[in-house]
Amino acid sequence: MEIGEIVTYVITALGGGGAGWLVNWKWNRRKNVASVKADEIATMKKAMEDFYDPLLKKQNERIAQQDKRIAELENEIKASRDERAKMEASYQKQIADLQKQITDISKALGIRAVKQVRNSKGQFTSETVEGTADEN
Repeated sequence: MEIGEIVTYVITALGGGGAGWLVNWKWNRRKNVASVKADEIATMKKAMEDFYDPLLKKQNERIAQQDKRIAELENEIKASRDERAKMEASYQKQIADLQKQITDISKALGIRAVKQVRNSKGQFTSETVEGTADEN
């Protein structure tokens, strides 16, 4: 066996199996790196879920409680406004009734006032104007 044949066999062995091994090694290395990264991502995701899920759940419960309280307060405000409007309408009616009574009293007093004489100070006197005796 010559040295040339030995070199050919070695190159053939290395070329055939060596090149395949090198390609396979690089492929497996990339696959392992991707697998490690996927495992890291899954671990981080689980850690975040374990940490943040209870916090999110608590916050959602608090938000729901606040929404409920806001709705209750809005209902109370609406009821209060309705009650105030009713009271205001009632007061307006009472004021209108009192104004009518004042007008009626003023008219009644005005009729009498026309028939009575005033003195120099503008006060009513017990005398009556001639021809207008009190007919009531």
